[in-house]
Amino acid sequence: MKGSTGMLALSVESHRTGCAVVVATGELDLAGARRVLDKMDRLISEGRDRIVLDMAGVAFCGAQAMSALVRTRARAQRAGGWLRLAAVPPHVRRVFERTDLDRLFPRYPDVGSAATGRVVSGPDHRVVERKPPSQAR
Repeated sequence: MKGSTGMLALSVESHRTGCAVVVATGELDLAGARRVLDKMDRLISEGRDRIVLDMAGVAFCGAQAMSALVRTRARAQRAGGWLRLAAVPPHVRRVFERTDLDRLFPRYPDVGSAATGRVVSGPDHRVVERKPPSQAR
C-alpha cells in the first residue's frame, strides 16, 4: 500500500436526477481523503447535498478516506441530502464490510442505481428500491 504519494483524479458531473456525481480514480489515501472531503464539503456548501461518489476507479481506500466519507454522509444528511457510494470495487467493499461501514453505505452497483436509490440487497444481489423518508427527494 502506498502512502500519500498515490495519485487521485476527481471530477464532478451532474446526473439527470439532479444529484452531483463525484468520480474518483486512483488512491483514496491520506492526501486523497482530504481532497475528496474538500470537494464534497464544497458541493454541500453550494447546496448540492445529494452526492454520488463513483468509486469504480478507486484502487485503494484508507482509514482516513473512510472517516471522511462518514463525516461527509453526516453533513449531507444534516443539510437534507445524502451521500451514496457507487460501483465500490470488491477489495474496497470487503474493508467496508469488515468495519461494518456497509451498514451506512448500501451497495449500489453503478451511478444510475445510486442516483435513483436502487440498492443491491442480499447474497443474490437483487436490485430493490430503498428510499427511506430521510433520503426521499
